[in-house]
Amino acid sequence: MKVVIDTNLLIDGVADDYNYGNRIIDAVLDGRIEAFANEATLRENRLLSRRKISDEIYLNKLQNFFDAVKKAPRVEERIRASEDRDDNKLLESAVAVSADYLISSDKHLLVLQEYEGVKIVTPSQFWSIFEEESGSSWDNWVKNFLNQA
Repeated sequence: MKVVIDTNLLIDGVADDYNYGNRIIDAVLDGRIEAFANEATLRENRLLSRRKISDEIYLNKLQNFFDAVKKAPRVEERIRASEDRDDNKLLESAVAVSADYLISSDKHLLVLQEYEGVKIVTPSQFWSIFEEESGSSWDNWVKNFLNQA
């Protein structure tokens, strides 16, 4: 499954280990999800994560995530579908790699719902879809429950 991930998911993932953003990052690190980004998005991700996150352990996890992200090719024709011009680079990455999903909490993107075959969903929506498609929701619950005991 190919995804493009908005910066807000990475920032929100610091909240706790069970946050949807954190789960998605783990799935990318485990190789269960392929994440893509263009150079501009990766630069923004690195910059904002250093500015907004003080948790060194989580920052190290994000560095591993950035290393796991595959590079989306640069597009020739710019996309202008979002009211927020900065969001268009995410759409460009998603279209360039034929991503299945663009995961974001940004209302300017979410209002589009889909763009050129790429479904635009919140982290919680994506996680529900991912668990259903991978058949792992019950397995994950049991594993988490047993680890807590």
